[in-house]
Amino acid sequence: MIVHPSREPHGQAITVEGMRVVTPEKWTELTAAVRGWAESLTLGQQRWQDPQAVAERLTFHKLTAGTFFTAFALPPAAAAAAATG
Repeated sequence: MIVHPSREPHGQAITVEGMRVVTPEKWTELTAAVRGWAESLTLGQQRWQDPQAVAERLTFHKLTAGTFFTAFALPPAAAAAAATG
């Protein structure tokens, strides 16, 4: 996973299988998800003390290991084109 301003790799870049790119747009989505997760646990009922509530909120905001990479990162443009072509 890399944080990069574009899904398009530099001409000299080496991409690897399974590589993901966090673009500025995805970074904004990730920031909003983390903020939403934290706020959902701290506002009102102070749910941050309940492990099940924390897990539910992580799932809801796509912050679990199973959803994080697909929700907040994209394959490099060249890899995406190869997968569809």
